Amino acid sequence: MWQLEKCLVCMPNDLDAARNAILQSLALVGPAKPIGYLPLYTIRDVLKMEPQSLARDAEARGLSASLFGADLCCIESGGALYLFDRQSLWHLLQSSRAILLANHWPLDPLEFVARIAREWIDPSHPVAPVINRAFGEGGP
Repeated sequence: MWQLEKCLVCMPNDLDAARNAILQSLALVGPAKPIGYLPLYTIRDVLKMEPQSLARDAEARGLSASLFGADLCCIESGGALYLFDRQSLWHLLQSSRAILLANHWPLDPLEFVARIAREWIDPSHPVAPVINRAFGEGGP
């Protein structure tokens, strides 16, 4: 993400392309990518937007939005806005039920998003593949 932020500073003639590249993380949220997020710093200071405005736009598209401040988020730049496709995430969590329950992770989409916002997971953690799929990475 930081490379995109540098791009905004280094190439002022290409601001729209850089802005769109940053927003792509949220624009792709849906069945193939049930969760997306952006740090609040990026939204406010780089994109010059308000997180609440992005959340309202997402909700108008049928997505859910959760805003986590620094006290509830492991993102070090002051929190993050998470957008998620509740139904697609619910299906992913149900299909991963055994691994989630075995590791004491929630099956509720809102609780799952809150947990990944709050807790940075090591790539070797048993739940990491589920989180990767939630972000549209690592296959079906």
